[in-house]
Amino acid sequence: MAQITVHRKAYTRKDGTHVKATTYQTEDRGEPGKTPESQQWYEHGTEMNWSKEMTAETRREHALKAHKGDELATGRALQALANVTTDYETRGKANSDADYFFSKHKGK
Repeated sequence: MAQITVHRKAYTRKDGTHVKATTYQTEDRGEPGKTPESQQWYEHGTEMNWSKEMTAETRREHALKAHKGDELATGRALQALANVTTDYETRGKANSDADYFFSKHKGK
């Protein structure tokens, strides 16, 4: 990305230390929330055949089967999905399913 010039105003800290004004160049990081495709970190790894249109029982069955019965891995995958999705309904259902698997794992 391009270089941008940052101008910082002088200020005085609480303890009385004076910080001088500075100007420096740094890398432009783009708009907030607009991470370039090459820098996005989420990779789902396992195809769960999970859909928000399914019933809770079916969603959980598909997700658990995809992770070979590992409740903790299933919960983590669904929590990661909830964290990166922009769809409100998907986030809610993925979070509730993740909580279900975490509580089921904790109860063992």
